[in-house]
Amino acid sequence: MAVNPNQEPASEIIRVSHLTKTFGKLTVLDDISTSFKTHEVVSVIGPSGGGKSTFLRCLNLMETPTSGSVYVDGVDICGKGVNINKHREKMGMVFQQFNLFNNMNVMKNLTAAPVKLKKMTLPEAEEKAVNLLRRVGLADKKDSYPYSLSGGQKQRIAIVRALMMNPEVMLFDEPTSALDPEMIGEVLYVMKELAEEGMTMIVVTHEMRFAREVSSRTLFLSDGHIEEDKPSKELFDHPESPRLISFLQKVL
Repeated sequence: MAVNPNQEPASEIIRVSHLTKTFGKLTVLDDISTSFKTHEVVSVIGPSGGGKSTFLRCLNLMETPTSGSVYVDGVDICGKGVNINKHREKMGMVFQQFNLFNNMNVMKNLTAAPVKLKKMTLPEAEEKAVNLLRRVGLADKKDSYPYSLSGGQKQRIAIVRALMMNPEVMLFDEPTSALDPEMIGEVLYVMKELAEEGMTMIVVTHEMRFAREVSSRTLFLSDGHIEEDKPSKELFDHPESPRLISFLQKVL
């Protein structure tokens, strides 16, 4: 993966310590500890139901951990008195479903949050939106409504919406799983460009080629445990866990 030569040296941005999440008697995440550095692209892979999406949603407290800590820029966001909304602004989130407002055109979808939360002026937000839309090849869609867009276009708009908040890290929850095969490539292309520019990204994905070729590191999550966590090429070329070996045999 190409690296932006002008980016700052990597430093820890998120640290997860003994994270556990239960739903009733069901333990979805069991005592997970790991960390993520700036400019790192980490893919989270594993079988369905293994806890991947729950793990991602715990990173910005969309799901509240049952126990353990999540540190963002050194602050335990699970602690009492923490302004979680302020920390969420540091983390852009892109979901499986696009979650665009159907009653707003693209430009309004993109400018509403930064004007309200980041105190941008509307002209500033519109200028930024147009520049980002141009980057993802959708400048001509600024006045369109979501119903008129393809799935791939909606997901690219959702990525732009997250970027409008100037996040320090982007969280992707299976961003291509709801797309038709021909639309997957256009979304992965945008994500690859972000990675090459040095954006910190944590990606829950079923796209093994993206995990292997774009991610600097891949984390295999199964049955609520991190079975393997290592550089992507090493994980795919030399899997050690029997569960990972079985998983890769099925998906590759």
